[in-house]
Amino acid sequence: MIEKILQTIATYAKIDIKLLTPETNILELDVDSLCILKIIMDIEGIFNVRFDDEEIVEIRTAKDIENAILKKYA
Repeated sequence: MIEKILQTIATYAKIDIKLLTPETNILELDVDSLCILKIIMDIEGIFNVRFDDEEIVEIRTAKDIENAILKKYA
């Protein structure tokens, strides 16, 4: 799961996935808020989940995204 999340982030941020770790702060990748929203929307589609606004505000890293998805499946 984390690899797919990292790949999605890398694609939208236009960086090599090798530069990302699960703890990389998405906000430090020089992407704008629209790009972050696209990342979240794409991940929602991939994993068939929906994040509410409170969850989105808390997301900073790929690991945060993975944890939010795992909570949805619990």
